[in-house]
Amino acid sequence: MLQHDAPAALLRAAWRRGCRLPDFVPALLQLVDFSRRHAVRHWLMNIDHLPPMGPAEQAWIMASWFPAMATTPVQHLALVLPPDLHNRIVATTPVFNPPPAMSFELHFFPDDATGLAWLLDDDPRRHELWQEWEAELARLHREAPDCADA
Repeated sequence: MLQHDAPAALLRAAWRRGCRLPDFVPALLQLVDFSRRHAVRHWLMNIDHLPPMGPAEQAWIMASWFPAMATTPVQHLALVLPPDLHNRIVATTPVFNPPPAMSFELHFFPDDATGLAWLLDDDPRRHELWQEWEAELARLHREAPDCADA
């Protein structure tokens, strides 16, 4: 699920329940490419529903994704931590073992609202963007509750 707002240079993404882990790498590569093409400076990423990441995904993030992100204008990434302990540990690894190519400020949040507040604290449209996202979530849950139904 995606939300882009050009004036705020924001890209917001959330992993949908039921989406397959093999789709993880292609999805992140698409977001990197999108960020390059649309001058995205702020990411809000929610991985609540991401299946447990394996060693291959973990290695790819450190060896490939961070260098790819260094080719984008992204300055801030707000990552909503999942409740799942395994993915929480994987997601916070860069804090304890930062990759050389880490080109953005990374902060962790318990929910989307606090992450969005950190990214767009002074933006008067923050409330409007939040409502737009919530309306799209409600529509998706009505029409296709998870990836398997999409």
